[in-house]
Amino acid sequence: MRAHDERLAEQAPERMRRTGTVRAGEPHASPLAALSDLQQTAGNAAVVQLVTAQRMVGRRPREKRKAVSDSQYGNRPVSKRQQVQQGFDPDVPRAPELPSRGPRDEHLWSGTRDDIGFTEATTTAVLAAANPQAANGRTEYECAMCGTHIPQLRDATPADGNRTVTIDHIREIIAYVQDNAREITWQVDGRDVRAITRAEAKRLANDITNLRVLCAQPCNGGTRAANSASRNYDTNKAVWWAT
Repeated sequence: MRAHDERLAEQAPERMRRTGTVRAGEPHASPLAALSDLQQTAGNAAVVQLVTAQRMVGRRPREKRKAVSDSQYGNRPVSKRQQVQQGFDPDVPRAPELPSRGPRDEHLWSGTRDDIGFTEATTTAVLAAANPQAANGRTEYECAMCGTHIPQLRDATPADGNRTVTIDHIREIIAYVQDNAREITWQVDGRDVRAITRAEAKRLANDITNLRVLCAQPCNGGTRAANSASRNYDTNKAVWWAT
């Protein structure tokens, strides 16, 4: 029995090297090995929390416009009991709410990419400017980043993989719209309101001078897509109190 225990003790360091386990205080061979060891000791949730925290380091959230949720007129609950708890006087008339339409009944932009997609005319114009050439029994277009000629998705074959046409904004779409849009201003219940109409936002989203053709992968995907600045704007509204 004693000889058996001695053999197990001799084999333990070798097993630890094979499985990647390290003793407390010893350095890991690689970041991947460290994550693997953390997963074994603390579980998947700990790995996800660590990776998420590392991604957030150094990121600076862009300041949002003063939408209804951030204004002094918003966030008032419906329930009287909750109003009292949060310091509102239920007997005071509710403050005016931001409008959903413009002064001439215009549709207002939602502040997201959802309602300002590309028109057929825009798609045609951007493709025409991407040095099209006939090849492999189809029309292929030049990726503005890597220079490869690629087909549209409808013409792709398995050999193309993910190298198919996507239309990309050179400057992120939401920031481009917000920085260049002609805002409208009017009054609601005696207070100034500013907004961007859906038509104005769509006009800028379809500005072909800010558009280009890219490969779906890798040029317009992966880390670039994950870090897209547009993601920081998608919850920002396009109508807000001017004061």
